[in-house]
Amino acid sequence: MSAKSRQVPELTLDDQVIYGALTTLAREVGHRLKRAAYSSLIRESDDYGAAIVSVNYELLAEAETTPLQMGPLAGYCRGVVETLADSGEALDPGGVYLHNDPYSGATHSPDIGAIAPLFVGNELFGFVGTAAHHVDIGAAVPGTCIIKAHDTFSEGLRLLAYPVELGGEPVRAAWRLIESNVRMPGLVVGDLRAQVAACRWGQRGFAKLVQRYGMEKLKESTQRLVQVAELRMREVIRSLPDGTYRAVGYLDGYEDTGEVDIPIHVTLTIQDDEITVDLTGSAPQLDHGPINMPFHGTTDMAVLLTLRTLLLPETEFPNLPHNAGLFRPINIIAPKGTIVNPVFPAPTIGRFCGGQMLANLIVRALQDVLPDRVCAGCSTTKAVTFSSITEQGESWIYMDVTEGAYGGMQGMDGLDAVDVLYANTKNNPIEDIEVHYPLRVERYELREGAAGDGRWRGGFGPLRDTRMLVDGFVSVEGDGFRHAPWGLKGGEDGATGGVVIFRPGDEAGELLSSKIDNMPVKAGTIIRDLCPSGGGFGPPEKRDPQARQRDLEDGLVQPTEEV
Repeated sequence: MSAKSRQVPELTLDDQVIYGALTTLAREVGHRLKRAAYSSLIRESDDYGAAIVSVNYELLAEAETTPLQMGPLAGYCRGVVETLADSGEALDPGGVYLHNDPYSGATHSPDIGAIAPLFVGNELFGFVGTAAHHVDIGAAVPGTCIIKAHDTFSEGLRLLAYPVELGGEPVRAAWRLIESNVRMPGLVVGDLRAQVAACRWGQRGFAKLVQRYGMEKLKESTQRLVQVAELRMREVIRSLPDGTYRAVGYLDGYEDTGEVDIPIHVTLTIQDDEITVDLTGSAPQLDHGPINMPFHGTTDMAVLLTLRTLLLPETEFPNLPHNAGLFRPINIIAPKGTIVNPVFPAPTIGRFCGGQMLANLIVRALQDVLPDRVCAGCSTTKAVTFSSITEQGESWIYMDVTEGAYGGMQGMDGLDAVDVLYANTKNNPIEDIEVHYPLRVERYELREGAAGDGRWRGGFGPLRDTRMLVDGFVSVEGDGFRHAPWGLKGGEDGATGGVVIFRPGDEAGELLSSKIDNMPVKAGTIIRDLCPSGGGFGPPEKRDPQARQRDLEDGLVQPTEEV
């Protein structure tokens, strides 16, 4: 019997309880990582993930943090086991492995996974894993905005199935190597040890589940849960009209080299109960610019996580298991040697810009298939890194992941000042920034009048002024300075982003490009971060006059504008 004609089976009570137990375990693992972490990226911005993965590298349960940190963890696990096998090593039941190779499952080098096996006796059930963004990994410049990286070796430490615990004991030489190759060893190693401790908690929690339910029951239930998720996704795809749908978007690229307006092409085909996403036509890989996107961990996740959100929204499918079954009916074609599937050792540390554009394009391609669910163009998240060296010779690095805005959608204005699409990081509180770093946030507000007009307007991106209180350096990794988030269904485009530098005594400011590599700045310099604003949805003339009046009263538009 084909999958097309199968009915979605009902889950048993035991299946639902076991799924709840696994999901709770993943959440507890993530929570313990967050509470033990040192860096603001993890403890404040939630740039981390935690998950339970099966022995055949399928996601079984995940925490509720950043999708781009949870979804790829199955690929991290595969990368660890295959790396060990290639070198003739066995997986140590008492080991914990760090892994960040973007060409074997990891998203990019600053996102380091900690992977621990889940053994029951001599049988491997699967893995518990955490992944988190680290503020520095010993790359060519401080932080992780390495705009001039010319290969993956220049992007910092490469950790391939790197054991930091074996037989349940720490490998001291392994920790020593990491400590001696990063600029902030206390913070970076503190975060990594938090990841390892969270995985150990996951192992203990899983052992209790085995005692309660037994190995065979856990295996049978998780297999059914994956099957149910797959069949539900196939059922939804069958309800969509067969056809081929296209979208194209452009990344800023690099103005200093003339490599600008880098295209990403999406051809999405729905046939029966499967979807094929073909990225043929996307730009060739850049050999000297790190915005290439590893296929596993970035390109595949941008497609899979976006389709999961669009086709199976939580509001309509509240009890559906979130696992690898949702991904089985989706096929991705990404030609090797392109920006969406680069070949080693092309640099990839700035892959987020392209990944977010790809997620945006999946939404755009489905505008006529899911008119009530898609939104107009969303903005791209930007990372700004501030750094310096103290008089005592110690480095400090602060990475500010600034938020953007959603485009408008049927019946709703776009959300203001939030991370978008397959990311979900949080705003870092000003108090936390100013307590820990020689920085002062002097202005933080929505960009007035910048959102795309429409029947439902786009969201307003934020504006943020940060003053350096000491001499130091600034790096920027962003996009959307050349191309604004698009409007849909007659809506107007949103606003492009930008970074403006105000040097001491300069009131006019200078607009910078979207990619800045370790630029020296003097104390008193202000960096103004202008995040893009979302596109509008539907004709502006159909906007509710009361909605326009509310925007005026809230100070989001000027009185001189037509209201």
